[in-house]
Amino acid sequence: MCGRYTLYHHEDDLASLFEVETFPLEERYNIAPTQYVPVVRARLDGSRELDSMRWGLIPHWVKEPKEFKANLFNARAESAADKPSFRDAMRKGRCLLPASGFYEWKQEGPRKQPYFIRRTDGAPLALAGLYAHWGRGEGALLSCTILTTDANGDVAALHDRMPLILERTDWSRWLDPGEVEPRNVLDLLAVPAEGRLESWPVGREVGDARSEGPQLVARQ
Repeated sequence: MCGRYTLYHHEDDLASLFEVETFPLEERYNIAPTQYVPVVRARLDGSRELDSMRWGLIPHWVKEPKEFKANLFNARAESAADKPSFRDAMRKGRCLLPASGFYEWKQEGPRKQPYFIRRTDGAPLALAGLYAHWGRGEGALLSCTILTTDANGDVAALHDRMPLILERTDWSRWLDPGEVEPRNVLDLLAVPAEGRLESWPVGREVGDARSEGPQLVARQ
């Protein structure tokens, strides 16, 4: 699973990498479910835009978001196309969530130890996501979820699942609004290649969603 991540790369670098016009950004080191996060999606003409969405998908068929108790901040990549909560989003709501890294917790003795995980070259990550549009007018709500897959060798010692990380060469296919048949993008949902991620233990302060700051990713 992926329940916490970071985004602290420079906004100009992110705008250039993800090919969006602007990327207004406040550095964040402890992004948690229900918070609003930057999401990249494609317009009908293929150009990309940046939106702010609630992390925790609210399906369009929900009568009232406040009464929807499920916290859908993750979706299993293997089954998302078949699940009622994600089926429509797999057809018309594929997106990317830019990230600088993410956290996982490993059971070590009686307590769980948090680890920070990032690319070995320090570059941003593109997490495969899905989004949904609920309601209309002023009450409309955009929300999203992060797809997860089996952990690769870089992460398996920490957790059996990991966010689905897409390489830049696959972004356009994943975002393509003209491709509404999920089976045509299923090959992109493979377990990420090994050898591209590194991790280290960090302080337990990150377990509190109110904690924030670069000290959260410092090696312990």
